[in-house]
Amino acid sequence: MNNIKNTFRVGFAVAAGLVAMYSCTDTWDDHYNAGLSTLKFNGTTMQALEETAPDFAKVVKAYGFSRELSSDNTYTVWAPADGTFDLSDYVGSNGERVADSAEVVNDFIKNHVALYSLSLTPTDQSFSLLNKKRGTMTADGMFGHSKIDEQKNNISCQNGILHVIDAPSPYAYNLFEMIAKQYKEDPEVGKDTLSLYAYLYDEKVNKDTLIEGKSVSRGVDADGNKIWVSKYMEKNNTVLKNHDARLYEEDSLFIAILPTAKAWAERYKKAESLLVFNPSEDNRSAGTCDSLTRHYANTFAMTDLYYNKNANEHWQDSLKSTDYYNAWHGVNDWTQHVYYSKEPKDMPEDREINDILAKAGDPIECSNGTAYIVDEYPMTAVEQFFKKIKVRASDGVVNKLGSGDNWTYTKGVQKSFAVRSGNFISRIPVYDEEGEEVGTDALRQPYSFIDVVPTSGNITIGFNVSNTLSGTYDIYLVTCPIWLKDDYNNIDISEWDVRPYRFTATVIERENEGKSIGQFPTKGKTLENPEPIDEKQKNIFLSQGMMYDENGHILVNDTTYLGQYQFKNAYYGRPDYGVIIQIASSILSSQRKDFSNEMLISSIILKPHDEDAPAEVIEASEAKMRKGNQLTTSNIRK
Repeated sequence: MNNIKNTFRVGFAVAAGLVAMYSCTDTWDDHYNAGLSTLKFNGTTMQALEETAPDFAKVVKAYGFSRELSSDNTYTVWAPADGTFDLSDYVGSNGERVADSAEVVNDFIKNHVALYSLSLTPTDQSFSLLNKKRGTMTADGMFGHSKIDEQKNNISCQNGILHVIDAPSPYAYNLFEMIAKQYKEDPEVGKDTLSLYAYLYDEKVNKDTLIEGKSVSRGVDADGNKIWVSKYMEKNNTVLKNHDARLYEEDSLFIAILPTAKAWAERYKKAESLLVFNPSEDNRSAGTCDSLTRHYANTFAMTDLYYNKNANEHWQDSLKSTDYYNAWHGVNDWTQHVYYSKEPKDMPEDREINDILAKAGDPIECSNGTAYIVDEYPMTAVEQFFKKIKVRASDGVVNKLGSGDNWTYTKGVQKSFAVRSGNFISRIPVYDEEGEEVGTDALRQPYSFIDVVPTSGNITIGFNVSNTLSGTYDIYLVTCPIWLKDDYNNIDISEWDVRPYRFTATVIERENEGKSIGQFPTKGKTLENPEPIDEKQKNIFLSQGMMYDENGHILVNDTTYLGQYQFKNAYYGRPDYGVIIQIASSILSSQRKDFSNEMLISSIILKPHDEDAPAEVIEASEAKMRKGNQLTTSNIRK
């Protein structure tokens, strides 16, 4: 050991003398660029470490990493100088460990070590540290945010290079690690079972894979197994992959909203209440239904928490979550999973302005993005997962139904319904300030509907509605005026068929008792609607025929509020099960001249009833397009 010390001291003294020769005229940069700071040490990097930074050497030795720095593998070490960190945080008075071993090795020791020899050069360098964090060493003598000692650098050892720095390099948490860090600091009772950490770090979904090609081994043990000096483990978190949010990848760049355990539990329980599966309706055991509830409740609580910065070119205006393009999530509507901080011209009219990041508090910069730790979700459950359901009649989800207790599923619906689509153009005069007509204002409105024509008497049809939750919905029927199917451009308005519709509405929750798909015993009930207008029979709706907007344009759509309904069971993710909303015309023979028993039906809309939002008062007589941020239809004016 004395020979090693003497060798190091002689080499250091020679270099120090050369440095002194140039110190009068050279700056630090000039001194380095002259190539005079290379020191020779006749020993391993571990032995050099014990000489130049004894405190850091004690930590390395106590936590079992000294063997690696004494091996034949080549390393570069940036050692914090003595007195720049509290040694007692890591090593006891007898040299024993006093902290979590894996954490100290990964976050402290490996945060200052890299493979191969990396000398301080006139060029900035970027490299991977042993803990896979990105390290940098600049030409002006900086290791990250720590300054490299002007004399104790480029110490060449038998198996690497040693640099001494003036302060420990802080560990840069990535977003996945920030979840674990936040979890440890969270005082919430019950966080072990209900928290973002408990969900993502569960060993069933969070399994790392050893990549041998990127790992370093040194022979084999007595059983022939490789002895790994450095293991390169690739993250394989199936949940985050499903959400297209690999928060553990250092070369990624995300915005992540990280709920505390309290916030997660509250949102999970809200989702859980909307995911009540009934095993008797699904041929599944109660245990399977409970498993489905847990799975989807976790999935719902995770939805829209992550945003890829590279895929959000205009994130200051609107944010698209990683679930936006996620086919696994089963959502293809572009309006889903987007949050707006201000109103763009093409913003969907049924979306509210919600600058979620403004509600998320202070940002925390991580190695691969920005984290926001929140005590309350910045988006409502309706915005996040309790979504509006729109069933377009033209998509072929309509069945002709019989009467009585057996609802008959009729295939080949194209034989019963005609699908029509096109554009309606209406024009009104435009006047100048003097009242002179200067032109016309044309409004082009696209439409799509099914034309339901009864062979005789009244009609009864049903909409198959999938993915309903066990929650409360406001239900709307969107129809088109009967005159729309005629050649309205060549017929005078006075000759248009403007007879309104008259119908009842019923909700049926399906039940499968081993019969063929589509045979459904009745479990529904007629919606309890407000009193109809003109003292007509209860549970009957009257459309108002032609409707006009504030500019006098004839409206294509006729949106009728059917009522509010609370589903007892959830059918989310069950395409072969669900609910039927039945629409039945109700017209006596003597009323045919006043009402049409032919109906042009555009869609059914189920709008989640948000208990936290102000109550929406809707009268039965209202049959018009709803504007603003309330409700849109397929034919909404852009």
